[in-house]
Amino acid sequence: MESLGVKYRPSTLGEVCSQKAVRAVLGKQLETGRFGNCYLFCGPSGCGKTTVARIFADGINQGRGAPIEIDGASNNGVDAIKAIIADAQLRSIDSDYKVIIMDECQSVTPQGWNAFLKCIEEPPQYTVFIFCTTDPQKVPETIRNRTMRFNFTRIGEKEMEDRLSYVCRKEGYTDYAEGVPMIAKLAEGGMRTALSYLEKCAGYSTEITAKNVLEAIGRFSLTDLFALTNNLIDGKDQEIISFIEGIYASGADLKLFMDQYTDFILDLCKYCLFGNTDLLSIPASYGKELKFTTSIDSALKYFNWMSDAVMALRFQAKGDSMAKDVIEVGLLRISHMEGYKA
Repeated sequence: MESLGVKYRPSTLGEVCSQKAVRAVLGKQLETGRFGNCYLFCGPSGCGKTTVARIFADGINQGRGAPIEIDGASNNGVDAIKAIIADAQLRSIDSDYKVIIMDECQSVTPQGWNAFLKCIEEPPQYTVFIFCTTDPQKVPETIRNRTMRFNFTRIGEKEMEDRLSYVCRKEGYTDYAEGVPMIAKLAEGGMRTALSYLEKCAGYSTEITAKNVLEAIGRFSLTDLFALTNNLIDGKDQEIISFIEGIYASGADLKLFMDQYTDFILDLCKYCLFGNTDLLSIPASYGKELKFTTSIDSALKYFNWMSDAVMALRFQAKGDSMAKDVIEVGLLRISHMEGYKA
């Protein structure tokens, strides 16, 4: 069975989310038939580098043949690179150009790049190299300045929401009005991650509600996080300890909890600043809870202090084998407002 990421992978430049400048330049090159021999696609994971490389390769050869895809992480030594160079010298038998796409090219060793240098500097006339990387700084400058570089950006939340909503409609998923924006925020600009989250949620329930999204992805309930925060504000130590003991008893990872709780408190800071959920991972449906939790004196000052305290506690817990004890003590100190200056 095809994954959603494969099923809904764009097949034309027009279907690619975001990357407006990249699509415009590559589209113009295909239109005029004037393209280079060496490209470097740079950008974060899941933003469409490999997808665009495949579409571009298909456009170069007008649908004939298929590009050669190479994993740079497992073909990074001198011998592997020499084999790629030797293959690049041979003409394609089923298309006009031989297009070689190398993913994760930052993993190629310095010796491998040295072997590649001459071929990239004077590439075979009918061979096109497309190098894809999440870390262009690891690609030697001698290689970077001999390629045509394109910088891919993270996909905007609005574009991601539109694409996820389209997938939901096609797949027959329901109640996704709040779940889709949440997935888009959690994916942090990666469409592949977003589709993976959506598929996981659909496996849990085809009702893509905010509640089901959190449960399916394994995130802690926002209701519980609001309750914990209110208990910290009110100094309810017993409830605070009971909450942490409950997480520990359930077998959940307390360090992952601290990661999410740090993000949650930062969201409360943003809400104090802007008064809306536009930049939050907390959906608008939690507006009542947001207003209640932040309706305290000097709310922004308090939550700024709290975010520093929670972040420090998070890093302390990560490096300690007794994470539960560290977190409990740290949260009690926050509850008692130790170090807070009114």
